[in-house]
Amino acid sequence: MLIERDDELKRLDDLLSLAEKSRGSIAQITGEAGIGKTSLISEFFSQTKGRAVTVWGMCDALFTPRPLGPIYDIAHNLSKKCSQLATTKSDGEVLFPVMYDTMMASSSPIILVIEDIHWADYGTLDFLRFLGRRISLLPVLLIVSYRDDEIGRDHPLIQVIGDLPAANIHRFGLSPLSLEGVEKLNVDRGVPTGEILRVTGGNPFFVTELIASSDTKIDTAPTSVREAVNARLSRISPSERNFLEAASAIPGSIEISLLDPLFNNEAEVLVLACIQRGLLKRDGDGSLRFRHELARLATAGRMTFVEQKKIHEHFLKQLIDQKNPPLDQLVHHASGALATGSVLKYAPIAAEAAAEIGSHREAAAHYATALEFVSDAEPEQAATLYENWAYEAGLALKIDDEVIDARKHAITIWRALGRRDKVGANLRWLSRLHWYRGEAAKATRYSDEAVQILENEGPSKEKAMAYSLRSQLHMLNDRMLEAIEWGEKAIAMASDFDDDEVIVHALNNIGTAKLFRGNKEGLTDMEECLRLARKNTLHEEVARVYTNLAEYAVEFKDFTLAENMLSEGITFSQENDLDSWTYYLVGRLAQLRFEQGRIQDAQTIAEGVLARHNQTLLMKLPALLVYAKVKIRLGASDARKHLTEALRGALATGELQYIIPARIAFVEAAARTGVTPDAKEHFEQIVAHKTDEILIWRWAELWFWARQCGLKVPDEHIKVLPVSYQHVADGDPFVAATVFADLGMAYHQAQCLMLTGDDKDLIAAHRLFMQMGASGDQRIARQKAIQRGIASQLTRKQRGPYAASKSHPLGLTRREQDVLQELVTGATNQEIAKALSRSSRTVENHVSTILQKFNVSNRTEIILRVQNEPWLVPQRQSSL
Repeated sequence: MLIERDDELKRLDDLLSLAEKSRGSIAQITGEAGIGKTSLISEFFSQTKGRAVTVWGMCDALFTPRPLGPIYDIAHNLSKKCSQLATTKSDGEVLFPVMYDTMMASSSPIILVIEDIHWADYGTLDFLRFLGRRISLLPVLLIVSYRDDEIGRDHPLIQVIGDLPAANIHRFGLSPLSLEGVEKLNVDRGVPTGEILRVTGGNPFFVTELIASSDTKIDTAPTSVREAVNARLSRISPSERNFLEAASAIPGSIEISLLDPLFNNEAEVLVLACIQRGLLKRDGDGSLRFRHELARLATAGRMTFVEQKKIHEHFLKQLIDQKNPPLDQLVHHASGALATGSVLKYAPIAAEAAAEIGSHREAAAHYATALEFVSDAEPEQAATLYENWAYEAGLALKIDDEVIDARKHAITIWRALGRRDKVGANLRWLSRLHWYRGEAAKATRYSDEAVQILENEGPSKEKAMAYSLRSQLHMLNDRMLEAIEWGEKAIAMASDFDDDEVIVHALNNIGTAKLFRGNKEGLTDMEECLRLARKNTLHEEVARVYTNLAEYAVEFKDFTLAENMLSEGITFSQENDLDSWTYYLVGRLAQLRFEQGRIQDAQTIAEGVLARHNQTLLMKLPALLVYAKVKIRLGASDARKHLTEALRGALATGELQYIIPARIAFVEAAARTGVTPDAKEHFEQIVAHKTDEILIWRWAELWFWARQCGLKVPDEHIKVLPVSYQHVADGDPFVAATVFADLGMAYHQAQCLMLTGDDKDLIAAHRLFMQMGASGDQRIARQKAIQRGIASQLTRKQRGPYAASKSHPLGLTRREQDVLQELVTGATNQEIAKALSRSSRTVENHVSTILQKFNVSNRTEIILRVQNEPWLVPQRQSSL
């Protein structure tokens, strides 16, 4: 009997009605263990029988979860093709799109359940992210349940849910039973209802267990479910109790064949007895499990350590004798049995199998299990376990000191074994790990050590990658000639053994280095790099090409190329769930808008990136720098605080591409305030660098702001200025303003107009600042106008090219923005036309234009991008 859940059932029914119209959504059912999540879902299933296809997947509480376990369960019930892929253990990259297509083509709505997702492996969470971002287009009601009191803010599930579109998530936080609800269950009144409520807190599981285990009033209140379960178990036969205790050592689905030998082949009889008593249950697919995980844990807690070890030993032996035993169960029972040899044998195999299908978190967990027994491993195996765990943990968990130490342990062992090749490989990985953490000095040191130790070894992929890593570090620090030299060394070596991965990595470095030194041949290199990366499905390298090309285009003011690279790169990263790269690129989009003088857009986009959780320093640094610069141009009182934060982050990376812009920003700020001591310190830090270590456009920007602070950039650093700045140097700021306008740099155009001394130019500059939202500069221009006695001629109302389309980050007109607001809800053209009182043909034309401006080919990709960049959909304004 389901008590006090009518409202939740009605809400679920409403969501199913939407799914029947191909407007899918996610029902997030949460609450403490025993609150009734499964009961609610089961009752909903029974009430909607015949209306939808129902598919159920369960996450199990294994020491290390089954990679993609619940997703394979679901796939078996979706279609023959999905089932075949699940049978062959296909990874998510292959399986997920097929499942999506199957659901999209379904003629009936689908209720899809993933229960206890707080135990999910990373592959299952990837499926949740994949499907959740596309759910609004499907005839699917996805129900996920989890215990919200057992996961912290850093739990990966919270991160995934936070990345999903909020509009498609409907939260069901289940409350405990009230006194009236408990009274409905307490039919026999053996224990006062108020007492039951007091000692259980209204938890339905606690309540039902307590009522079932008590014939009379309770003398002392139980403090946990264990006491309730123990009371219940004490009333069943010893054989049933022993059976349940043995079964409790098996998380999730219980395989009867493992238990039969322990109970003289009477396990099935005992199963039926335990099901009849409500202690065990059979799922829809016939699998057996405890009615509640709490009951299993409480039952397992009754056994002593020795008893548990003995049970695990039995199950381990049974599994080893099977032809194809489940690897996760093997590792689970081997660990419980303290069987060192079996753990060291099977845990790495299980880890490799998990990694192959993208379940890197589970791979790391299996390696971690093996490391608990590493003292009994042979030296080579121990070193391999350390480095493999470090790799998987670095991908799936976080790059903390433990990961660094694991690499160092591996290096120590390989040194003792005289394996210089392995030492060099791990030194290279140490360099990369420190680079990801923004620890530049250590990254450089370990890169140098890797090259040093591999230098006298023969050609190998590891040696070539060590060369390419050094090339990358040089490139990131604007040492472009060295970057090209080491990149070419890497490619020459990789060509000897035909390794495209090394070539792609090195060619990216070389092409980028050439472009940043003004050599357009770098574009050809980058095109070839992109082709090879796509051919070899090197997704991260594809994203890296887009990133480097976009940064080049922004820095060298090729805004057309920048628009294309950022749009394509963001779309690609979103399609492939490369979230870190996505938001790094979005940060570069904020920089582009800033360079174009679109201050408000830059601020909105940067704030959106900085609001994202779990981004590394490197991934959020472009947005952090833009945000600080925006504060300057707004004339904000807290600008210095944000500049300091940005500089601190830039210095942590040790990379000039971040450090120099941060220092220039301090000089720009001083040009407004007249407070120059700060500016002088940063100015001197910059000019201490060699000319070729800093981009010509950055030298020009420094020169422009420094001259207004009374600081002179040495002549050797500004022998050649970009044309626009050269006109300023030649004393013709009006012509400079014209050139900046042609480049699309409205802010610099306005700054140059302020330098002409002409009243009309000052009025025009004020108008541009107003249109851009550069309120700090607008105030400066107004003050100058007051001094000249022309304040009455200044524009008082914003108008012109920055209204409407110019105020949208992608240039959508007001009408297109209205259409977009409807489109992202999943509405058809006909529905949009009806909602906005326009013809279908008009709406069709608007949708076509929106697709072009988003640089995507279909509506799904628009929805995906908006879900990741919600600022692209402005607040609803007037209709068309």
